[in-house]
Amino acid sequence: MNPEDNGPVSNTDNKGQVSSSASTATILAIFASVILLAGGSALQTSAVSLRAGIEGFSDQTIGLISSGFYAGIFAGSFIALLTIRNVGYVRTLTAFASLASATSLAHVLIISPVWWVIFRLVHGMCLSIVLVVVESWLNASSVNKSRGKILSLYGIVYLASHGLAQPLLGVFSPETFRLFAVTSILISLCVLPVGLGNVSGNPQVTTIKIRFVGFFRKSPLGAFGVFVSGLVIGAHTTLAPRFVQSIGLKDASIGLFLFIVALGTIALQLPLGWLSDNKGRRLALIISCTVGAFAAFGLSFVKEGGPFLLGMGFLFGGFAMPLYALSLATVNDQVSSDEMIEAASTLYIFYGIGSVIGPGTAAAGMERFGHGALYIFILLVIGAYLGFTLLRIHMVPKFVVRGVKSRYRTVPRTTAVVYNMLRRRYQQAKKRS
Repeated sequence: MNPEDNGPVSNTDNKGQVSSSASTATILAIFASVILLAGGSALQTSAVSLRAGIEGFSDQTIGLISSGFYAGIFAGSFIALLTIRNVGYVRTLTAFASLASATSLAHVLIISPVWWVIFRLVHGMCLSIVLVVVESWLNASSVNKSRGKILSLYGIVYLASHGLAQPLLGVFSPETFRLFAVTSILISLCVLPVGLGNVSGNPQVTTIKIRFVGFFRKSPLGAFGVFVSGLVIGAHTTLAPRFVQSIGLKDASIGLFLFIVALGTIALQLPLGWLSDNKGRRLALIISCTVGAFAAFGLSFVKEGGPFLLGMGFLFGGFAMPLYALSLATVNDQVSSDEMIEAASTLYIFYGIGSVIGPGTAAAGMERFGHGALYIFILLVIGAYLGFTLLRIHMVPKFVVRGVKSRYRTVPRTTAVVYNMLRRRYQQAKKRS
């Protein structure tokens, strides 16, 4: 690998650590790229779902297309490591962002369910590979004392970018080529901050081993919660645009609804995190599931737009979407710092399986019972998890921290590489304790 691929060699010391000024410039450039990449990708997810409805694809077909995207996300995390080692951060990001941009335009050149499954599979793989670059690069560019804050900021930036792009649905209609062109432009532009910025950092990636045995038993509540969050988030993210479209709302209203959901997620992260850290993981999970299920129940009966739809969307985003981070914090309390990467691979697979199954299952329900079945499916899934949580509390009344006490973090549901950042933080906490 050529060292100049990732910036001036003088910005790193003999141990490969990036200097303070170069580190700040690199992190800012990465965040700028994430806003463009995640925003464009989220907008494409909505555009594909809406255009598929316009083209007359069945709900089950739309669910299959959506599942292809998450299958690509899952596969890309493991393909990325070899590529980064061979060609470095910048060239990996540039190559796969370009391919992801091309898939946006391909959807309007070939209107075919089979090809759209392939396009979404490729796009998911490319997005995952780019996010592995982003997360491993952030890990290499941040010092131990600030790694936790950078991780939380990255999570907020990633989630915010999903919502910020959605109002563009009201400006560019999915019926035309223009919306897909906009998604392609946003994704293409993500290479500029890191391609032209004064960035540094040598690739530091570790092989992620897939190990199932033992980690579910260490924290059944947390591990099952990660799987459930995959079902819920996968179904909602890919099929919510189709749901809102089915009740007769125009593109601008669809974008507003998706923006409000993202706004709820961002606004209520900190209160839920404080509750989780100070009053207990289980209480936070119960509240998250209860309010999230209530919001899903309300959404399942929506027949038109208005304040009720937006209010339920805000509550759903604020309480159902953070289930992943709450479950993750629950697991982290039960594992040592040395087990973090092994736990990461297991949990990532749990979430990946859930996110692949969720859209297809929910879409099958929508096909048979109507579009409200999307949130009935989510209600049943969250309700089952709430029941499991209460049963777990009855069987094991006291929650015992067996690892290093962790703090709630706004962790993005992206790749397992982000756990490197968590692991280093926990290693520092273990040394202090």
